[in-house]
Amino acid sequence: MNENQMTLFENTTPAQADALALHYEIMTAARAAADSLLNLGRKLKQMRDTGHYKDLGFDTFAAYTETAVGIRQRQAYNYISVVEKLPAQLIEENAAAGVTKLALLAKLGPDDREEVAADGLANITVAELQKIIDERNNMAEQLAMFETSPADTVEADAHEVDMEQLRAEIAAELEAKHAAALEAAKADAQRAAEKAAADKIAKAKADAKAKAERQIANARKEAADAAAAEQAEKDRAELAAAQQRAAEATQRAAETAKQLKLQADDKGGSAGRRRREMHGSPPYASVMPRGQTGRRRGHRAGQPAESNACGQLRQPLRSSAGKYAGR
Repeated sequence: MNENQMTLFENTTPAQADALALHYEIMTAARAAADSLLNLGRKLKQMRDTGHYKDLGFDTFAAYTETAVGIRQRQAYNYISVVEKLPAQLIEENAAAGVTKLALLAKLGPDDREEVAADGLANITVAELQKIIDERNNMAEQLAMFETSPADTVEADAHEVDMEQLRAEIAAELEAKHAAALEAAKADAQRAAEKAAADKIAKAKADAKAKAERQIANARKEAADAAAAEQAEKDRAELAAAQQRAAEATQRAAETAKQLKLQADDKGGSAGRRRREMHGSPPYASVMPRGQTGRRRGHRAGQPAESNACGQLRQPLRSSAGKYAGR
């Protein structure tokens, strides 16, 4: 249950209306606790003493403070303890110190409260204030032991104890202990602060080193990737150039083979033409008609006839010069 849910009551009873109004007053005081610590403590005390938190649907005061108000039970009881045990003026004068220190101050007697508060609660820590309170309470217990000791425990010839002197001695002793404890606490705080600063510096250095190492690693990776990409581009360019050269060589070879073939064809044709020009007739004689046994004109007597590849008779050719020379 929260503050908004508390506005959804149906058929609200007078007790619930009063409790709800008180709750809103508590929330208002809580929002300005530094200025209205006294008012907040009184309202919480009233809620606890009247039991109105039950009218709001809470079984315990602790459940109400933690769920609806938003503070822990111990903190709520600190507010109540302060308004129950400390004067209103003392609370208002030291409200800036906080309710925790005021609750510790409430454990002291009236005289000790004024003396400790005079030193300024805002200038000491909670731990230091707790030590002071423990010392003061120990001193009070020792004084009480002396004041309540039976008379028969004192020797008859003993002098009467000077209580004022005894208080002064105990106070001086406790003051010395308090001063020593305060110095020790300051030294501890100084050492803790120095250690925290050293740890912070060491962590900052470690973080900076790790960041630098990451940056270097990233830079190396980027450089390696760039080099690999550049090499791959060069390899692709070289491969393309090699393929281009191979294609050009293949084309040149084809053109050369074509030219050689054309040249061979030209040479064969030229040789045939030269033979025909030289002999003035086809390379082989005409085929004799079937059944003709006569010799070819111009055939020398006694020279046998030759047959060609088709089994046809052919006569050897003679040059024009020989033809006329034989005549």
